[in-house]
Amino acid sequence: MQKAIELVVKGKTLRGMYHRPEQEGKYPTVILFHGFTGNKLEPHRIFVKFSRILAGQGLAVIRFDFSGSGESDGDFAEMTFSTEVREAEEILAYARALPTTDQERIGVIGLSMGGAVASVLAGKNPEAIKALVLWSAAGIDTMLKIYRSKEAQQDIFPRNQRGEVDIGGLWLNHGFYEDLQKWNTYEALRNYQGPALILHGTEDQTVPPATAEKYQAALAGRVKVVYVAGADHTYNRIHWEEKVLTETTAFLKKELV
Repeated sequence: MQKAIELVVKGKTLRGMYHRPEQEGKYPTVILFHGFTGNKLEPHRIFVKFSRILAGQGLAVIRFDFSGSGESDGDFAEMTFSTEVREAEEILAYARALPTTDQERIGVIGLSMGGAVASVLAGKNPEAIKALVLWSAAGIDTMLKIYRSKEAQQDIFPRNQRGEVDIGGLWLNHGFYEDLQKWNTYEALRNYQGPALILHGTEDQTVPPATAEKYQAALAGRVKVVYVAGADHTYNRIHWEEKVLTETTAFLKKELV
């Protein structure tokens, strides 16, 4: 079963999808967080495919567009890391309040910057989140480096009169950079004591594989790390995608079902 859902956060409507098994009851529930400039489908519909796989395995899945992304209200230029963390908190509360959610069995998955958001969320809610998965997770240091790179290429990524940077047809505000400096995702994650799975492509040109090692260190042994040989940032080959989905499904069934 799949249906559209909505959640209002700070006056903005977030639009998402809810997947659950056909049979009635309470289900282990997994929340998916998309990446920077991404949406609730993500490349090659990996979030959609995975949601349907999990629903077929007896788990429910929730995937929202953050504000300013996908079909949700707001403009991308208003987005900061802090706004996404706040929205993730509300999405977690929404998931926990559903009558079909087994509150003792909630998992979180984040891709790229969504992985950074998921790390902070897990660190802030260690009792509520029972399983954490990071796909190509960015760290604040990685995101700052990317932002500075774009700042240095203003002929390629021009500014408007408000000082916002054009990144492929979206305006990125300077406040995004300032806000990032308030956060440390690795330190935030240390509060999370549950099981975790990290997946990262060995040829990721966006977020270097060394970032996975930093998250691994923050989790102090409570984690399995899988490097996907040859894979890029978003696993844009069928066999890379299959590796990610197979490993993640097995992990979530072990920890939540």
